[in-house]
This record gives sequence, structure tokens and C-alpha cells, in this order.
Amino acid sequence: MDRRIETRVIDTLGGTINLGVLIQTDVCEVWWINASPETLNTQGLLQIYDGFDATGKLEFQCEFGYCHQHNFTPPIPCDYGIYVVVNAQVASYTIAFRPKRWPKEVT
Repeated sequence: MDRRIETRVIDTLGGTINLGVLIQTDVCEVWWINASPETLNTQGLLQIYDGFDATGKLEFQCEFGYCHQHNFTPPIPCDYGIYVVVNAQVASYTIAFRPKRWPKEVT
């Protein structure tokens, strides 16, 4: 079993409202996410969807005013992929996930 956890850092560079990023396009699990606001005490919004865009199933949502870390135990299962949406108050975030690939067929 592959136990490797991958991370991806997204810097929104003062992005626009509802900036969405497709993180993974395969079955996977989300283990943790860390987010930082553009300025302190401004309300940042972060959403994680199971799918390829914001029409997928909303799995997690949080609003925060300071740097925020969420550890998911058990991890969030995503059957289709990971799509993350943030608003303009989020400066950057780091997400850790583990792809769940199909096992190799033994011949």
C-alpha cells in the first residue's frame, strides 16, 4: 500500500473572489490543510469539494481570520478529485492528500 502523502502549496497572490483550483483529478484522501489570510482579522473562506469544480459535493468549509490548520482524522475521502475554492481574503494555503490508485494486477 502506498502511504505517501503529497502536498501542494497555492499562493493566491491577492486573488479574486471565489478563486478555485483543481488539486487532484483522481480518487484520494485529504489529510490536512493550512490556510493564511491576506491580512489579519479579515474573514477568509475556504471550501473543499469532491469533484472537478464547485459543482461537486462540498466536503469541508471554514471561515477564519488568522492562520488556520485543520487535521482530518479520519481523512476526507474524495471519490472524484479535489477542488478548492477560496475568497480574496485568503493569501495562501497548503493541502496534503494521498492519491488512492488502483492496485496493480498480479499476473
